[in-house]
Amino acid sequence: MRVLTGVMGAGVAALALTPPALADVTPEQVWDDLSGMLEGVGYEVSVTESPSGGNLLLSDLTLTMAVAAGEAQAAGDVTVAFGDLTFEDLGDGTVGIRFPSPMPIDIRVTEEGAEPVEMTLELGQEALEMIASGTPEAMDYSYSAAATSLDLVRLVAEGEELPREVISASLATGPLSGSSEVDSSDGTRRYSHSYKTDELRYDLSGSNPEEENATGQISGRMTGLASSGMSVIPDEMGSEDAAAFMAAGFEGNGRFTYETGQASFAVTQDGETMTGSSSSKGGSFEGSIDGTHLSYALSLDTLNYEAEGSSLPFPVSAAMDKVAYNMTLPLAKSDTPQDLALGLTLGGLTVSDQIWGIFDPGGSLPRDPATLAFDITGKATPLVSIFDPADLAQLEGEETAPAELNALSLNSLTLEVAGAKITGEGDFTFHNEDTESYGGMPRPEGAVNFTLAGANGLIDKLIAMGLLSQQDAMGARMMLGMFTVAGSEPDTMTSTIEVDADGHLLANGQRIR
Repeated sequence: MRVLTGVMGAGVAALALTPPALADVTPEQVWDDLSGMLEGVGYEVSVTESPSGGNLLLSDLTLTMAVAAGEAQAAGDVTVAFGDLTFEDLGDGTVGIRFPSPMPIDIRVTEEGAEPVEMTLELGQEALEMIASGTPEAMDYSYSAAATSLDLVRLVAEGEELPREVISASLATGPLSGSSEVDSSDGTRRYSHSYKTDELRYDLSGSNPEEENATGQISGRMTGLASSGMSVIPDEMGSEDAAAFMAAGFEGNGRFTYETGQASFAVTQDGETMTGSSSSKGGSFEGSIDGTHLSYALSLDTLNYEAEGSSLPFPVSAAMDKVAYNMTLPLAKSDTPQDLALGLTLGGLTVSDQIWGIFDPGGSLPRDPATLAFDITGKATPLVSIFDPADLAQLEGEETAPAELNALSLNSLTLEVAGAKITGEGDFTFHNEDTESYGGMPRPEGAVNFTLAGANGLIDKLIAMGLLSQQDAMGARMMLGMFTVAGSEPDTMTSTIEVDADGHLLANGQRIR
């Protein structure tokens, strides 16, 4: 899967095509730019070029990439073959790139000691227009189409061709438009792109040929899709040496958004069928990477999920107002502290009354939406480079930490469920010269503050439901009494957990360690 993703990603990049610039390019120069792009990311390009009347016809276009052996796979290669392409001189200094419709795309993946995997995809398009312009050093591409489609028409695995009832896959988009720029004037290749489409539809279905009536199907639709991004690819850098590739200046960032999404599925096995659906009202994904940092963030809004089937005791449903996740990590060895971050939001979770009824049939607990959210930032000094094999080998052979933790900030914490709520925030620094005071971890210094509301009310309800014994409840209240003080409002508590400069652990000013 990693290999195929790389193939398709590079293929899209090669054809990912900002408004036309006022300069002239020829069909040969446009093809030189695209082929140089492919060779720059590790592909061997084979093609028959046939100039004709100022145009350029490409036939027998084949891309091959060698795949080095790794822990999880043997050495092999990936080959992608395309249908004929025409680069047409439009007579105004621009070049039109023409695709047949449908256009076959043949992919073959070989691995030592295994049968090759072969597939044929069929790329269809309606009113596709792709135009290249600019200069040979700074090429611009713009494109639009009323619709495009990509269908799996053939798949061979383990020496056998799988029929359509065993595996079927299709993808369709449109209307769509986009643009990209490729600038190689400074010795590196700089790519930028933007893309949008009104709709994307997908359908995947299959069956198990070794099991009767074992089928599965998933289909979906997304609307209002848009993406943009930028990347810098060092010139003449092999893809296998990741450390050299990153050190030479590779970087990239991108953002993807959509407005709505729906999906449905059906699975049948052993005479039982399960069906379900999900939907969301928009979301986004963005990320960036360079030789020193990796950062990404995911966000989904207003999710709904439903499922029913003979294996479930009743139809189930759940909804969530927001799901979000973000992470920032340092990647390269450094003498100075680097940024790190981790955040998670599971906001406004609600479930159906049937699910609540499993453990609370009497409706004793408040069924308000539940939320878990936290935001943590900090500093760490990396002691190894993620892309350096020698550093990683040293980590495996020695009991060495990959980084020194310098500081952490709990910017916010919220946990809200069944009428109880806890919030928190705080900051700590870490003394890496002292790893004995706290059992091998660097000694912390700082404080974190918590506020707890509704805890006693929740304990009372759990007792009434029989889910918590009086003895256990007494133990829970004693524990709360040790670490909290009464708040200003009924059934509220606060707590400050502190580690002072001498390494003493205190709860609300009282030393406990």
